[in-house]
Amino acid sequence: MRKGFTLIELLVVIAIIAILASILFPVFARAREKARQTNCLSNAKQLVLGATMYAQDYDEQLPYEDFDINGSGAEDDGDMTWRSMILPYVKNRQIFICPSDKNPDGSVGIYDGRTGDYNMGSGYAIVTAHWQNAAVGGSPDATPAFGQSLGTPEDASAVILLYESTGAHEITGEPSNAHGYVRTDAAATRHNGGQNCGFVDGHAKWLKPSVLCPASGDCLLSCERE
Repeated sequence: MRKGFTLIELLVVIAIIAILASILFPVFARAREKARQTNCLSNAKQLVLGATMYAQDYDEQLPYEDFDINGSGAEDDGDMTWRSMILPYVKNRQIFICPSDKNPDGSVGIYDGRTGDYNMGSGYAIVTAHWQNAAVGGSPDATPAFGQSLGTPEDASAVILLYESTGAHEITGEPSNAHGYVRTDAAATRHNGGQNCGFVDGHAKWLKPSVLCPASGDCLLSCERE
């Protein structure tokens, strides 16, 4: 009666295990990322709901991207961003950090809830695309939702107020962000090739960056409908 395994048999078993591992590990990685994506989607939803709650207390006006609260006349560390404006409504600074990017870029650290948070990093940015295009002399072909009345968007369920960021509190797409502008930074494809977006009506959705602002058709970054 033969006992044990031959070297060939052991090598075959090891090869089979290696093949199964190569197949399953990417599946497990995608599953983990999907879980983080779902968590991030919840963050985005809570943030836009916080923004709409803020608007209810401020004459129906959505938060601006930032305010010069220290009176310096320049954008600097002492200024407040939309994050601190809505923090009293969400009551949790951890939801400003995406679980897939726990160390967002920020020259003065990660957002910690302080009032002067201008250069702090977080996982979500308010949409200012198109506004910058007009500010630098381009065509004012669209109006973003920040600082606008809740009644300004023709369809609040189709206008994005915020989306994912690698740290910046606002994303303009400068110097050219007319219709057709498509983000190519890491945050735009952070979750399985897409990003989580929070809409003015309070819902959140995962979308690929290519569908946000098409060269023709309805633009999700604009209050107006084309």
